Amino acid sequence: METASAITPFSPPPFNWADFLHRHQDTIICEWVQRLHSEISERYSLTPESELRQTIAGAFSANCRMLIDSERDELDRFIPEISRLRLEGDFPLVDVQRAFDLFRLIVLPLLFNACNHETFYRAVIELNNCLACTTYQFSDLFQKLHRKRLIDYAQKLKEEVSSKTTELRESELKYKTLVEGITDGYVVIHAGDMIFTNRAFNFMHGYGGSELLKKTFLELVAPRDQAAILDQLYHIPIGDSASPVLEYSRMTRYGDTLPTEIKFKTVRYGNRWSQIGICRDITERIELGKKMRETERLADITQIVTSLSHEIRNPLSAIKMNLQILQRHPELVGNDRRRVDIAVNEMHRLEGVLQEILDFARPVTLEMTLCNLNSILMQVVELLEMKFAEKRLNVVLNPGRLPDVLLDGGKLEQVALNLLLNAVEAAPNGSIVRVRSYKRPPDSRPPAVVFEIENEGKAIPLELRETVFKPFFTTKSRGTGLGLSVVKRLVEAHGGYVTVTGRNTGGSIFVVALPEGDSHANDSCGG
Repeated sequence: METASAITPFSPPPFNWADFLHRHQDTIICEWVQRLHSEISERYSLTPESELRQTIAGAFSANCRMLIDSERDELDRFIPEISRLRLEGDFPLVDVQRAFDLFRLIVLPLLFNACNHETFYRAVIELNNCLACTTYQFSDLFQKLHRKRLIDYAQKLKEEVSSKTTELRESELKYKTLVEGITDGYVVIHAGDMIFTNRAFNFMHGYGGSELLKKTFLELVAPRDQAAILDQLYHIPIGDSASPVLEYSRMTRYGDTLPTEIKFKTVRYGNRWSQIGICRDITERIELGKKMRETERLADITQIVTSLSHEIRNPLSAIKMNLQILQRHPELVGNDRRRVDIAVNEMHRLEGVLQEILDFARPVTLEMTLCNLNSILMQVVELLEMKFAEKRLNVVLNPGRLPDVLLDGGKLEQVALNLLLNAVEAAPNGSIVRVRSYKRPPDSRPPAVVFEIENEGKAIPLELRETVFKPFFTTKSRGTGLGLSVVKRLVEAHGGYVTVTGRNTGGSIFVVALPEGDSHANDSCGG
């Protein structure tokens, strides 16, 4: 009886990896570098070929050691090095895994052509085992290193956040102290609303505490300047660049409009984009500029008047003397005498005009004494009684209680006289001219004594209310146009100011405000 023969398990013949890898080394490495540089990812594409060739040579050598001798020593040295290198380069794990797998994709076609079916089967198994070992070892180490890196980074970030938070608190405290201490106004604006203002900004607008945080920024801008402010406020680029300096008129709680300059910048404030504005009161600079220009004009006028006065006065004196001699001639009668009288009167007027110009050209010097403004006003009203009577004007004097203040009485008498003469000329026959004085409350403006002269009739047009105080401006057919400019010079020499407004029912009101300064303790209604 025959017995069945034992079945021998299939055992593929061994594959000569040493000979295969030696023959195909250059081909495998070159293709591996080329495909790594072009197929895997942008990071590999940006890596220099020289660096890729070096790392591929290491991977190839480690794989050879595994496939030929089944030894992992070279792989154990290569994996930590390539893990560190790819982690520092921020390569994704999957990209490096695909890079390792390129070895299999390149070797398989070469294996297929180099061996028979049985040998190919065994070689593929050995190749897969090698690649699995390489990929698993790398992936495990890479993830451990990556996790440690994340933990270290998180700890470092935590320490930095803690440090930065402390620094930020200190910086905010210093910044707030600095912002509160600067003399320029500082405002933070978000969507048009003010969300922070410093003391200087509040003071510039006449507010205190947090009152301004209930308002929009445009409420503090004069209507004529709002369009320009809006155009600049919402077109500020984000970044280091700031807007150009813009001049505008700010509104105070008292209704004043004062010249101001501001520069905007867009910043992050409270986790949102806002605009900060740094503004400065430029009243003094504007006034100084006006005064400098006025001084230059006056200097020119003085030079012209000085050079011409001698040339004009001598001929005038000669003409006047001869006209006066001719005026006394006994044979001069009728129309001839009337013509000579007219010429003499005009000569006197020319002398007066020349004297007025010379007086205007001279610098103002004040002789300050304690005076009562009411007494000065009463004297001027009495002096002009005949002028009032000629036009049947009713003069109403309403003096308030005023302290004696340091003034140049003669200069203030000239101011009141010029303003009253101006009111008499502008007032219709039979109308009322009002003169009143009062002391301004100290909480509304700097303490001041004020007097007003009001006349009925035609009001000065709004566009001329600044122009009327300029030298040589006049709407009269006769006159030098120096009366109101002299008034302005004398009042400003006292540290005060003069303005003109219109009455609702027609006419004008001239207001003169003078600093109270060192006043006498007793208030008085005058004379």
